[in-house]
Amino acid sequence: MDIAQFSQSETYFAPAMRFSRQVLLAQRQEVLRYDLLDALIQAMPGYALLLNRQRQVVAVNRPLLELCGNSADELLGMRPGEILSCIHLQQAPGGCGTSRNCSICGAVLAIVESQNSDKQVIMECRITVQSAHVSCLDMQAIATPVTIGEGRYTVLALRDISSEKRLEVLERVFFHDIINTAGGIHGLSSMLAEHDKLSDQAVKEYKKWLVELSYNLLEEIRSHRNLMAAERGQFVPKASSCSIRSILEGVCQLYCCHDKTPGRILNLADGEDCGIVTDPSVLRRIIGNMVLNALEASLPGATITVSYHSDATSLTVDVHNTGVIPDEIQLQIFNRSFSTKSAMGRGIGTYSMKLFGEQYLHGKVSFRSNCEEGTIFSISLPLI
Repeated sequence: MDIAQFSQSETYFAPAMRFSRQVLLAQRQEVLRYDLLDALIQAMPGYALLLNRQRQVVAVNRPLLELCGNSADELLGMRPGEILSCIHLQQAPGGCGTSRNCSICGAVLAIVESQNSDKQVIMECRITVQSAHVSCLDMQAIATPVTIGEGRYTVLALRDISSEKRLEVLERVFFHDIINTAGGIHGLSSMLAEHDKLSDQAVKEYKKWLVELSYNLLEEIRSHRNLMAAERGQFVPKASSCSIRSILEGVCQLYCCHDKTPGRILNLADGEDCGIVTDPSVLRRIIGNMVLNALEASLPGATITVSYHSDATSLTVDVHNTGVIPDEIQLQIFNRSFSTKSAMGRGIGTYSMKLFGEQYLHGKVSFRSNCEEGTIFSISLPLI
């Protein structure tokens, strides 16, 4: 069998080898002889791909052709992530399936496990794609082994479950936060209504808390509304000239005594102020998420440091904590719906950082985490 050889160093996960164009044409010719198989693939809901042992496309159904805008001949020999323009291809030396991120991709895992076990395998996967703008697809991947002539193939069915996952996140995060905040407002309101002997100082404090809680409630609603608009490509940032020092001071003041992270020390490093043209509310939200994540990841007594620096072209804000993120979690940090917290925790913080910071503020959101440095989340913005 004619196989293009790749060295072992050119893959971090699945084998990188591919069949030659000549072999692929012969495989497709063999498959096309089975009219029933082609009819079944075309009748499958969602996207369907027939893959050879090297995870290369031999045949696809019409919905997938309509999605990518290519002909079946153009897709011959490609792999699923290459067809969908997965953003991790740039880190994959041998194409789809060969990057470190591929080791936690449900589609690749389902294909490989199905090939090894000769059984149907069903997994969920999140694929971040680069098209007109970055978007995240939540898919159910169903890999089924099939014998055609003398060859072994895999039928991969991809069902878009993005709407289901968005609803799941909405219920887990949005309603949870809204109910918590609304519950606080109700509790304080009840105290004011039911206790007519409260001191003037207590009444004053309760009113202050009611204003703060109601403002937080509005902010939660706005942020989720903005996230939904951003995912549809409809969010419009409101740029203005602002002081980075002022934004960071406001964020640090908000989170320095946060009730979810008592005992942590939040430090804003000294630095010369820098003006920048951006959407200050969006930037404040992004940095706030970074700070809150750092606080939640740190033990009581730990110090979280916010710093910034600029050069001739860009401004960078860093949020540092001493903890280290495990490798398997690092690979999933910016995936939508991924969370290291409990089922009722936040699951869109890092994803929204990436989406807003890069798609709408035209910056770069990144992180690094290792034993020498700890963990640093950064956003770099162009100075225009």
